[in-house]
Amino acid sequence: MRSVLAWFFPGGFILALALAVAGGYGPAGIEEGLRGNAPLFAFAVVIVFAAYFHRSRVVLFGLGLAGLRYAYMAEAGGVDGFFLLGAVFAFAAGLLAFSQDRGVFSTPGLVQLGSFGLVFGAGWLFAEVAPDDISALLATKPLPVDLGTWLEIPQSVALVLAFSLAVAFIVAALRDGPVERGWIWSLLMVGLSLHLSADPGAVNLLLVGAALTQGLHLVETSYAMAYRDDLTGLPARRALMRDIEGAGGGLYSAAMVDVDHFKRFNDRYGHDVGDQVLRMVAARLAKAPGGGKAYRYGGEEFALLYPGKKLQEALPYLRDVRRSVEDAVFTLRSWRRPRKKPVDPGAWRGAVKKKTPKRLSVTVSIGVADSSGNDTSADAVLKKADRALYRAKKAGRNRVAK
Repeated sequence: MRSVLAWFFPGGFILALALAVAGGYGPAGIEEGLRGNAPLFAFAVVIVFAAYFHRSRVVLFGLGLAGLRYAYMAEAGGVDGFFLLGAVFAFAAGLLAFSQDRGVFSTPGLVQLGSFGLVFGAGWLFAEVAPDDISALLATKPLPVDLGTWLEIPQSVALVLAFSLAVAFIVAALRDGPVERGWIWSLLMVGLSLHLSADPGAVNLLLVGAALTQGLHLVETSYAMAYRDDLTGLPARRALMRDIEGAGGGLYSAAMVDVDHFKRFNDRYGHDVGDQVLRMVAARLAKAPGGGKAYRYGGEEFALLYPGKKLQEALPYLRDVRRSVEDAVFTLRSWRRPRKKPVDPGAWRGAVKKKTPKRLSVTVSIGVADSSGNDTSADAVLKKADRALYRAKKAGRNRVAK
């Protein structure tokens, strides 16, 4: 359910809100207020925010929205000019969806900026100097059907929008990132602004909504970077501190979990295998019984939080977690194993000397403490759990200590 909601929020919510306000269901005066400089301020905030986080694609999207809105308000080339620039913007945004974010002032970022500016600038110049040619261009119908008629936009513009949305969907499905999902909703809002080009208030609402969607999805990305560990997918240390502080001084147990002899294991088998071990341990901890929540604390250290449970209540669950990790075994594949399965697997097996795959396992040591003492602060409880972890290691590892 959370994954489904991630596709519709906040982009879908902003789109629905913009359409509701454009339809007269919002507070009076919003559309009139957006005819001034407020939209430019919204675009500027998103652009600056994206530049700070080195999101060159979002910077370009914001600049394109600002240019599109300015062209509309200045009536550059009339409504046909707006259609043309909307199609140019959508096409450029579709190509940008395939690319990667770069630092705005890095060489790749400047190349992106120059290319986008060249394409958009050429469209603007065309709209200014050859309005009659624009009308003839937009009147062409590549398809025999009346696609675009019911959308109230030219068929060629509808095809460009369909192309860009298809690209955005494919990229979002492959990368599944907040910005990629927001790209779809923002493009939809740009398309709807073309559809409602006769209504200045609706156009302003939708273009500002497109910028706001990019900004909020950028915030979501930044939040995920700060609070989620990329390697294991678990919440990170900052999330642990937030959740403990959110307990408001209530009762909880916190456990520190450390992979035994991980450095020796890493040195022997390599960092790639070490990463596999950390992911395996994280997967086991994520399934901790008793309502425990797992976190990546740093390096080979993890943490488990049991809200509302005393130390003695959490101990049986932590012992189950320790056994679960100990029982997990994975096979160390040969470095000569091909990345893709061969058409004739026997040919590859016959080309190398057969060896029995090495089966590996790891253990963890766990130290646990609760907040029932005099000092219930997060730092104090975690320090007590860390001292208990040290006792577990000193006693021989692969055990739980309190």
